[in-house]
Parts: sequence; C-alpha cells; structure tokens
Amino acid sequence: MIKTLFNNLDEKKKKRNNKQLTFLVIPETTSKTYRFNISTRLIKSTLALVSILILITVSISILFYGSRLEISGVNELKRDNASKAEAIELLNNEIELIEAQKEQITKKQNEIKKLMGIKEDEINEVKSSEGGQGGADIKEYPKEQVEVLNRLQDIKTYLNRQEQELDELIAQVDNKKEYFRSIPNQWPVTGDITSPYGWRKSPFGGRSQSFHDGIDIANNVGTEIVAAADGKVIFSGYQAVYGRTVIIDHGYGFNSKYSHNSALLVEEGDRVKKGDVIAKLGNTGRSTGPHLHFTVTKWGVTLDPLIYLP
Repeated sequence: MIKTLFNNLDEKKKKRNNKQLTFLVIPETTSKTYRFNISTRLIKSTLALVSILILITVSISILFYGSRLEISGVNELKRDNASKAEAIELLNNEIELIEAQKEQITKKQNEIKKLMGIKEDEINEVKSSEGGQGGADIKEYPKEQVEVLNRLQDIKTYLNRQEQELDELIAQVDNKKEYFRSIPNQWPVTGDITSPYGWRKSPFGGRSQSFHDGIDIANNVGTEIVAAADGKVIFSGYQAVYGRTVIIDHGYGFNSKYSHNSALLVEEGDRVKKGDVIAKLGNTGRSTGPHLHFTVTKWGVTLDPLIYLP
C-alpha cells in the first residue's frame, strides 16, 4: 500500500513537471480547427538548446574577431619592421659615403701637417680590461639598432678629433699658449680603461645597450687624481649617480668631470693647474668597483676623452 502511494506521488510529480500547452489554429477560410499539444519539458529543452547555440555562436564570433585583430596587428608589425630595416639600410649607405669622405679629409689634413713640419701622430689601440665601471645609463636601445648607432658615434668622434687637431694647428700658428694649457690632455689617473666612451652593455644588468658619456679608468682606492688642464673648479661635492665629483671649467668651451672619488681635495672656486692633485680615486655613487669616471665636454657636448689624451 505504501509503495502504491509513492508511485502515485511520483506520477503526479511527473505530470506537474510535464504540463501540456495547447495551441489552437483557426483558419479564416474553413471551420475546421487544428489543435496542437506541446509539453513544457519539450519547450524548456528547446529553449536550452537555442541558448547553447546562441552562446556558441557568440563565442565563435568573439574568437574570430580577436583573431582578425591579432592577425592585423602582426601584419602591421611586419610592415613596421620592414620599414625600419629599409631605413637602416639607407642609413648604412649614407654612412659608407661619409666614411669615404672622411678618408679624403684625413689625407688633406696630413698634407697640411707636412707643410707645417708637424710629425704625424701614431695611433695606439685602446683595449678595455676588467675592473670597476659606472656612470649613468643615459639612453637605451635594442641591440639590433646599436650597430648603426656605433658607426654614427665613430663618425662623430672622428669629426670632433679633426676639429681638435685643426684648433691645435690654428693655435700653433697663432702661438696661443693659454689655449694649449686649457686642452684636457693630461691623463687624470693611471690605470686600465674598463669602459670606453660610447654605446655599451650596461654594467648594471639588462640586455639593452646604453650610452656611456665618459671613460672609466680602474685603479686602487686612494690613488691620486690630477687635473687634466688648467682651469677653475666649478663643482666639488656629491652627485646621486656619480658620487663624490669634481668639475673643472678650463675655458675655450672645455669642461672636465672626475667622479666616484673617495675624497675631494679642492673646493668650488679654486684655480688649478694641469697636473695638480684634486681628488682620491674611490667607489662612491653608482659603481661596480674602484675607478675614475672621466668626462670631457666642449660647449656642453660630451666628447670621447681619448680625442685629447696622449
């Protein structure tokens, strides 16, 4: 009896869950009426199926649109890279023409020196060694662009060197002793060059190349540092990146900077002569080891100090 009662309850429950909806169709041209019965379960199933189909359609549309955008972005990147590669190739061609002209200028300059009775200078190769490095990473570029930038920097350094030699030739003709005393051509300290002027891989990590605005010369802490030329001390103090620093104004547009020192032996306003001791080598500021960061500027533009150093 109890089983029969439960069976009756299940049947009633099924009937409630599967109610019938009746649809009547009455045509205008006939008196016959059409009757359709549809269960609510079928309607629910149909609606669920339609919802799933709509959801799948929307998802596919979103994926398709996203793929189109991604493909468009990739194509745009390819076009941009092709344009950059073409620009770099044109720049390389121009650099080759400038380098050819550079050789002609050198020949003419050597002829002028011969006419003036000046012996041609010997060029010594400068090799980098291990040791302290530092200074500010002024600007970074991807590695693939640095080769062109290096060639451009070499040309700029060459032109600056030629300008320096021409200035010296003119000064020799005019016999300007004061000008020669103002040229920063005294080595500020002995030691190995651990980082040259120009583009380099940053000593502080990372894969990008950065521009180094001076040369790093490594030696022991406490080694004496001397002025590279006559001049007036315009700064003697601490700088965030460069540590204890001395800056000297030599006149004729020349300034020299001596950084990462352990001790400063001159004050702002002091007059110094070429070869005077001005500081002690150290490791202050942003630095990986004891060294001197030596910078030369002319009219506010940094130059390779090796242009002037013998």
